[in-house]
Amino acid sequence: MRDPLRAVGVRGVRDLVVLVLVVAYAAAILALMVGALARDFGLATFPDLRGRPIVLDLTLLTAGFTASIFSVAVLWLVFAVASLRFVPVAIDVDSVAIHSPTVSVIVPARDEARVIRGLVTDLLAQDYPHVEVIVVAHNCTDGTAEIAGAVQDPRLRVLDLRTGTSGKALALNAGLAAARGEIIAQFDADNRLPDPKLLRRAVAYFLTEPEADVLQARIETKNEGANLLTRLQAVEYRIFSHLFWGGRNAAGLPCPIAGTGVFFRREALERVRGWDNELVEDYDLYCKLVLDGARIEYKPDLVAFDEKPPSWRLLLRQRSRWQRGHMEVLAKRWRSWMGLSDMLYLAAPVANGAWYASTVLTILHYVLPWSFTYWYPPAVLWVSLWIGAYGTMALILARTGNRGDLRYLPALYVYGFHWLLAFLLAFRVKGWSTSKTPHGDSL
Repeated sequence: MRDPLRAVGVRGVRDLVVLVLVVAYAAAILALMVGALARDFGLATFPDLRGRPIVLDLTLLTAGFTASIFSVAVLWLVFAVASLRFVPVAIDVDSVAIHSPTVSVIVPARDEARVIRGLVTDLLAQDYPHVEVIVVAHNCTDGTAEIAGAVQDPRLRVLDLRTGTSGKALALNAGLAAARGEIIAQFDADNRLPDPKLLRRAVAYFLTEPEADVLQARIETKNEGANLLTRLQAVEYRIFSHLFWGGRNAAGLPCPIAGTGVFFRREALERVRGWDNELVEDYDLYCKLVLDGARIEYKPDLVAFDEKPPSWRLLLRQRSRWQRGHMEVLAKRWRSWMGLSDMLYLAAPVANGAWYASTVLTILHYVLPWSFTYWYPPAVLWVSLWIGAYGTMALILARTGNRGDLRYLPALYVYGFHWLLAFLLAFRVKGWSTSKTPHGDSL
């Protein structure tokens, strides 16, 4: 019989503490929404209850929180509507005359001995004649370089990179300096590529769409069935990719790039001088590409499978690094206006903080006898944001042929509150070496 705790991503005391906090917060918010609606209804029915004094102490602050939440909600709505027009057409690779530009695949790896061989094998099995695979084993202590190098193939090079500092960008730039290809691809060491025509398909897109500078693959989950937590992450990614990648492209905007499954024209990458060593080097690179005028396309028929964190502790380690990284890139790039949607996405941690601060103020509004948030929006408006968000998710899952995922929406509601803990823990993140996500644990 399967351990019920492991089935929901609990592998130790810290995982259990995180799960309890997430569930408790989700339950409190649900109770608050029901209670707030009931109280608002009562206030509307009995006007004599409105006799409390209006105090303006935090009215403007509350309005700011509300504005940030509404801006994110409007952003979701715009991309959700746009995503309805996103109908990708898979390219017929056999109908494209390919002159075979060399594709250099860079694989940054830090202590990935348990997973590196699978990706290297998949890359060398690609049905494409001109490919070189560059594994950059960066400050490894577990034999990653030796395991990768044991795959004897002239198309494979393994760089044993030693530096005094850590960071995925250092490995990527070392790989770029060693690469000979006209097209640069990037994959994480934990990825698997079941489609043997993946590289051929990407090259065909570049040849038929000369205006495209960067292609982002669809990211699926190779350990989706490990437990409920990895399943929820898989559903989250499916919603996110269609909403924010497909929706943005359909709206005429560039697709944000992930840290894996990305194909670049070499000249586009070199124009922005590769990657900066940030906690979220992928989003920082996206900012540089957008400012340089690059066209970034989402191609869902290019598919890579990655490994999602199988425990709550590892999930928080990953997501807190993302939150801290976004804060740092926001501080670095805020003067470079990239457009409203990009700036709002870059400010996601700020919006998260505003969302939760708004929640606290709402709780105080309905619990305390004095009303410093008297002008706070009616609860029905606040609740409608939640309904709209999850209604959008349901629509996307149904439209993309993932109706089976609809049954996970209630669990996804609870799961989403881990972002509060990630936001709070982001201030403790010290650097890449202490926040990197280990792989191979759930396979």
